[in-house]
Amino acid sequence: MKKYIFIPIIIFVLISGCLSVQSDNSSKKDTGSINEEYGKITLQGLTFNTQVQPVLEAAIEQGKPIFIYARSQVCGWCKKFEAETFTNETVIKTLNENFILLTIDVYEQKSESVNLRVRGTPTEIFLNEKGIEIKRIPGYIETQPFLDTINEIIKL
Repeated sequence: MKKYIFIPIIIFVLISGCLSVQSDNSSKKDTGSINEEYGKITLQGLTFNTQVQPVLEAAIEQGKPIFIYARSQVCGWCKKFEAETFTNETVIKTLNENFILLTIDVYEQKSESVNLRVRGTPTEIFLNEKGIEIKRIPGYIETQPFLDTINEIIKL
């Protein structure tokens, strides 16, 4: 009997956490601005490419690794990650200087999501300049561990 008491409590905590993330983000304006003509989107302080092929070419040309951010417009954890991490000046500077940036919307770019084996959002994927996966972070990650990860990848 005691086991069954914890199940509703766990469900309540999970649901209230999701509602909290949604209500926090619903009061904020949409932070993504899309420029489809050029295949770019701006999320907070970062401008991402939205097409894979130009990113792969730029990575080879510039000798930089690729940061792929898989997201969706309805993902509460994506909005939280963007609001906290993509506004951090150190993260912005480090990503802009050391990576080629790509974002995919898992609902609008389904074939890319399947090819990258994205199972949920947010997902952060790092590829070397040849397009070979270095590291994958499934789910939400706080700013400092994310910054530690990108600094590790720069050192490779």
